[in-house]
Amino acid sequence: MIKKVYERFGETVYEIKLKNGMKVHILPKEEPYFTTYVELSIPFGALDLNYKSENGSVLTPYGTAHFLEHKIFAMPDGDAFSQFSILGVDANAMTSYNQTSYLYTATENVIPALEHLFHMIDTPYFNDENVEQEKHIIAEELKMYLDDPNVVMQNQIMEMMYHVHPLKYDIGGTLESIMDVTSEILLDVYKRFYLPSNRLVTIAGKVDLKALKAFFKDYDDKYPIKDKKPRTIYPKEPKRLVSKYIVETKDIGIDKLMIGVKLSPAKKSNREQIKKEMAISMLLNILLGPSSLVYAELLEQKLINQSFSINTTFEKQAENIVIFAETKRIQKLKKILVEVLTVKALELVTKEAFDRYKKVYLGQFIFALNNLETKAYLYGKYFHMGSSLFEVVDILKEIDYDNILLEIQGIQKKYISVLIHKKA
Repeated sequence: MIKKVYERFGETVYEIKLKNGMKVHILPKEEPYFTTYVELSIPFGALDLNYKSENGSVLTPYGTAHFLEHKIFAMPDGDAFSQFSILGVDANAMTSYNQTSYLYTATENVIPALEHLFHMIDTPYFNDENVEQEKHIIAEELKMYLDDPNVVMQNQIMEMMYHVHPLKYDIGGTLESIMDVTSEILLDVYKRFYLPSNRLVTIAGKVDLKALKAFFKDYDDKYPIKDKKPRTIYPKEPKRLVSKYIVETKDIGIDKLMIGVKLSPAKKSNREQIKKEMAISMLLNILLGPSSLVYAELLEQKLINQSFSINTTFEKQAENIVIFAETKRIQKLKKILVEVLTVKALELVTKEAFDRYKKVYLGQFIFALNNLETKAYLYGKYFHMGSSLFEVVDILKEIDYDNILLEIQGIQKKYISVLIHKKA
């Protein structure tokens, strides 16, 4: 067990690297923390559709990672969720574009829950019958999402921006693609990506270091398998948009606007990529964040309401910004937002505004680490990006005004898609 102390943050991290390649990182917190948060993350997500095997490339259906997440909870003796409930822990799982996470929070029975978590992960139980049953469950889940007008718009704006990159498909797949998932596909993907050497376990909060060390030593002896995960293959995505402007009439209560900015990803080191993501986040907050002048003016003129949001996506070979708003004056709002992003950005993002917001951003980032769940999530995210959560603060400090100016240049009008859903 390796001990690392980050005195600036009052944090200590204990690292255990098992012989089978699995990484365990423990972030203990003393009182008043009485909860333990455990997250097992695997860098296998919705974008890992096409990968290299010893027999060439393998192409899986859209939504395979999400389907596998569902089926991991299937056990020969029933649903694994029920045992978590008996132990009194709150368990969950989620699939993103780039990883799958299994997690739970507990105030007691931490080790029994850990034993059950690994028993579940290490007991793949896929057969034709339970896979067919799951198709109907996931289909109903997808239909529920497709009843949400905002989800429909999100999927549509991705299709307007991307020609072939898998980012254009919903994480859950499509009603058609999930029907192509088989128990053989799930087992093959499981064997290739769910190896112990491809797992990170992050444990934060109240911990018993001695008990955890004993548990993982015992686990290492039982599961000595060590192997490398396959390499994901991404199609070459053109720079141009699929579609720049679409207006549709829908059965909704108020007009909705979605603006997608397709960014051009470049090959960068992990450190430079983290720096870029943070620089763009800072830029968007200075331009359109809740404390910006533009945001205040838009609210005052009643051009936006509380639904206004900005989201960024940074994935391998695909990056974008998506702005969403509900408004009664959709053309005026669209014109202002596009102008702010492409024409007025240099005027609005002054050196003084940047220096002021950088301090705010740094404070918000450090404050967020007080939340165990946020801290564990960010720890895993940056670990899979080849960095440490506590080194990210130093990366943030390196961002200067020139970095922001560089990101402004990357937002170009010819790479902006506009989607409007008008009230019928």
